[in-house]
Amino acid sequence: MESKKNSNVDSDDSITRTGYVLTGLVVIMATMFCLVEYNNVDIAGATIDSKLSDIQDEEVIEVNPNTPPPPPPPPPPPAPPEEVEILEEEDEREETQVIIVDQESTENIVLDIPEEEEEPEVEEIFDVVEEQASFPGGLQAMMEFLGKNTKYPEMARENGIQGRVYVQFVVYKDGSIKDVKVMKGRHATLDKEAVRVVKSMPKWVPGKQRGKSVNSRFTLPVKFKIQ
Repeated sequence: MESKKNSNVDSDDSITRTGYVLTGLVVIMATMFCLVEYNNVDIAGATIDSKLSDIQDEEVIEVNPNTPPPPPPPPPPPAPPEEVEILEEEDEREETQVIIVDQESTENIVLDIPEEEEEPEVEEIFDVVEEQASFPGGLQAMMEFLGKNTKYPEMARENGIQGRVYVQFVVYKDGSIKDVKVMKGRHATLDKEAVRVVKSMPKWVPGKQRGKSVNSRFTLPVKFKIQ
């Protein structure tokens, strides 16, 4: 009898323990479920709160269609006029000094005013012309003039010096002979005599270019020969 009671007691104890275990498991699972749900609610709330705070930070502009537009800003004030300095003509006249000198006091005053020198006209001299200058009377008359007026230098005659001296000169448009010089000499005494006799010639007939008298150069050989 006691053994049956003990077996019943043991079975009741095992059932009681099992019930406690199951009850504990249910309590633990319920607690864990509540914790999970609570965390989800907090996270969602935090998300919503953050979105609301972002929206509140943005500036909300209310537009009323019935409100008239604001008036335009007033124009800027006009710039002050620039200062213009006006000089009176009287000042300029005051600065100009007029000095009147008595004529009686100018007797001992010498004014040195340089005169402007007029540049002489440079007349063109032609080397080649349409009509060459010529001795009056022609070539034969010139040969006769040279034969009569040329004096053979004694020194050259005594030393047997002879030959040709080429003399160049300019026949100006008025016929005068200038700028006489020796282009090719033979001896100093002969050269000097050739220049002298050419300078002693009368006026020539000037050369012409396009029908007008011009200045032209002429080269004349003067021959010295001992006979």
